[in-house]
Amino acid sequence: MPSVCKTLAFDQAAIKFANGGAQGVFEGYASVFGVVDSDGDVIEAGAFADALKSQSRAVAMFFNHQRNEIPVGKWLDLSEDSHGLHVRGELTPGNPQSEALKAAMMHGTVGGMSVGCSIAKGDMSTIATGFSFRKVSRLTEISVCTFPANEAATVSTLKSMETIESIRDAESWLRESAGLSKSEAQALIARIKSAVRSESESGDPTEIAALLERLKTFPQI
Repeated sequence: MPSVCKTLAFDQAAIKFANGGAQGVFEGYASVFGVVDSDGDVIEAGAFADALKSQSRAVAMFFNHQRNEIPVGKWLDLSEDSHGLHVRGELTPGNPQSEALKAAMMHGTVGGMSVGCSIAKGDMSTIATGFSFRKVSRLTEISVCTFPANEAATVSTLKSMETIESIRDAESWLRESAGLSKSEAQALIARIKSAVRSESESGDPTEIAALLERLKTFPQI
């Protein structure tokens, strides 16, 4: 399932702090509908509805998608309206990074909000400028980001697959987009090589087909 990060500039996010920011509580939009973003993609109205209804795990709040760091806060409320994905969150009191982030947000030196989510291939379509996303399968995290459009704001799985031209490229994709370790990626590539050799010798495509199907089901990071 493709892993997607889409970033929204603060002027579109319309972030506002409650009570002058004393408690670090703020609200705004993490995503807006019907707007072509810097990647040429569009989030359609209602895209988050099913994920918000079915999701049992809390959506994390990070800074710049730093998932290996302590979260900088928590989301108090996530909901859709006609404009987009409305969020209300609280930065963690006593966390030095959260306090610094609050100051940066209020000063305007960080520039955007970014949603990290999973989207099934059948829930998006190609448009003239990029992709149109009709439905989000799972909302994993929402980050406050330094820049309104950065290298994280890409359809990481689909677009990076188009650049694979060598074994090294394939290994990098497996590590970065499919979440495998270096040894796991190398082992899988070795299996694929072996399967291709076996298929060419026996004429039986079963093993290589099974491996390709396994690739499609990898969880995305």
